[in-house]
Amino acid sequence: MQERSEQELALLRQLYPNLQYVPAGQWIWIPSYALPAGWNRNATDIAFQIPTGYPGTPPYGIYVPAGILFNGARPNNYTEPANTQPSFGGTWGIFSWQPADGQWRPGATVTSGSNLLNWVRGFADRFREGQ
Repeated sequence: MQERSEQELALLRQLYPNLQYVPAGQWIWIPSYALPAGWNRNATDIAFQIPTGYPGTPPYGIYVPAGILFNGARPNNYTEPANTQPSFGGTWGIFSWQPADGQWRPGATVTSGSNLLNWVRGFADRFREGQ
């Protein structure tokens, strides 16, 4: 598990070199994630947690600093403040979001199936949905 997590972090850092990882709780923070039009921010910090049981258990939730709006309204499937707060300070909200049933299929190696990089790239789908 530890070796896979380190490989996945290395993969993520190729695209997000400024990410931070907190081993206690296995939190990942990515600064300045670009958002499409309609959001009240051009970019936002995002955070997520590598779940216990990973990679067999898929990740869940996209955390963002409190106050995010889409077209002036709170987005659907978003809770603020989140019940669990990331280890990065401030108040965070969470988008309830996860891979659809059957879409999370990790392989024997980090590049042969679902991985954290695919997970983070998928955030763009959620933000394009807007509300």
